[in-house]
Amino acid sequence: MKKLFFLCFFSVLILFSGFGQTKRQDIIKLLQLTNTSEQAMHMFDLMLPSFQEIAPDAPESFWRTFRSRIDVDHFVVLLVPIYDRNFSHEDILHLIRFYESPIGRKLLDVTPQITQESFSAGAEWGENLAIEIINELSRDGYF
Repeated sequence: MKKLFFLCFFSVLILFSGFGQTKRQDIIKLLQLTNTSEQAMHMFDLMLPSFQEIAPDAPESFWRTFRSRIDVDHFVVLLVPIYDRNFSHEDILHLIRFYESPIGRKLLDVTPQITQESFSAGAEWGENLAIEIINELSRDGYF
């Protein structure tokens, strides 16, 4: 009877402690913690002006409708095997603890702004490189 009690007690303890969670469940938890769905939509929003340049005659309603149909949950599902291949279960648990910490939460809070500023800085950097390449190609008679 005593053994049965301890067996039940530890089973319930394991169940409620999350010990029984699978690596896949923890990867999904990590992706939720890191706002992966929201970041995917943010990236789409950053790329939207480029898409709109390709089809300048498309009305704004087309882009709103298209955006509303984007299935970011499908994107998250695609990421699970990638994380599974590249991180051990212990790594995933460490990342979860990090993103649940105050500095991890801060990183998540500022990431959209950093991404947007980085996107702008990268565009400016790329444009300057393109001008430099064109100038050198022209100077050397290749263009």
